[in-house]
Amino acid sequence: MTLAQGIERVLDRVGLSDTTEEFKDRARDYINQILAEVAPLVKWWWLNRTTTFNTVASTRAYQPVSGAVTEWYSFVNETQDRRLDIIGPDEFDALDPDLSRTGTVYDVFIAGQDTTTGYPVVELYYTPNAVETIRVRYCADIDEWTSANDTADMMALGVPRIMESVLIYGAASLLLEENGDDGGAAREGGNFSRALDAAKIQNVRMQGNRRWTAIPAGDINRGLITLGTDTVS
Repeated sequence: MTLAQGIERVLDRVGLSDTTEEFKDRARDYINQILAEVAPLVKWWWLNRTTTFNTVASTRAYQPVSGAVTEWYSFVNETQDRRLDIIGPDEFDALDPDLSRTGTVYDVFIAGQDTTTGYPVVELYYTPNAVETIRVRYCADIDEWTSANDTADMMALGVPRIMESVLIYGAASLLLEENGDDGGAAREGGNFSRALDAAKIQNVRMQGNRRWTAIPAGDINRGLITLGTDTVS
């Protein structure tokens, strides 16, 4: 399904003309809004990304990804064959208050957004004194779609088929709510929830027999989990 076809289905479900540009733009806006709200709900397999960047001597801050990020999974110093810890601002400042230490990179601090591009910025500890290759795994945040994307297949835009229904039902619900049709909005909201549940089930199955590291006793929200035929909490 192309984005244009998805927009047409949204408008058909709410009883609006799918040839009116104003309605098409509104439907696209709501599809984008639903995608932005759904993306951080779970660790979607289709948002997994991997990239690398090279450090520059005496340079502490980097933009590893030219785009938005929903979540950082891991940083690995491939040159030194070691995992880097992601630390908070307090620990980062405590380790090196004047930011003067240089050497092999051991830790990463998520420093915020670049004020020009809006892309996320990370800072490294130590400040590198040589070229090192850092591998990054993260959860992407898909850029907002515009009319230029209408002819593209939604799978090519970054979402699997199961998510097409989620976006269509969610956008239809918001449009109906905007137009004062609370009953229709509730109906489409129910369809949205059902499709989202199906997407979550499919997402778990895509993870296969993935295991998570055991968490120290006392943390009731996390534990050792096997996704597959057995679940252990």
